[in-house]
Amino acid sequence: MIGGTGTGKGPGGGGSRFGWYAGQVQSTAVRALQAHKRTRSSRRDIKVRIWVDSTGRVTRATLSGSSGDPATDRAIEEGVFNGLQLQEPPPQGM
Repeated sequence: MIGGTGTGKGPGGGGSRFGWYAGQVQSTAVRALQAHKRTRSSRRDIKVRIWVDSTGRVTRATLSGSSGDPATDRAIEEGVFNGLQLQEPPPQGM
C-alpha cells in the first residue's frame, strides 16, 4: 500500500512483525512514483499491491481501485514498478 505500511501506524510499522520492511518498500515505491514522468505530479491517495520475489525485485503491481485517471493507472500497473529492485529481499517468512 502506498501512503502507509498497512499497519495503521505510519512508516516503520511498529505494530507489524514485518512493518520495518513494509516501510522500506513504501519509501522505494514513493521514490519510483516521483521519478516516473506520468505519476510524478499525481497527488492522489492510491493503494498499490506489490509482489516481490526472493531477490527483492518487484514482479507485479496492481491498484486497489483507481487513481481516477486511466493513464496513471496503466503507468502504475505497467511501468512504474516493472522490474523495480528493492534495497533488500523480503524477510524470511514474509
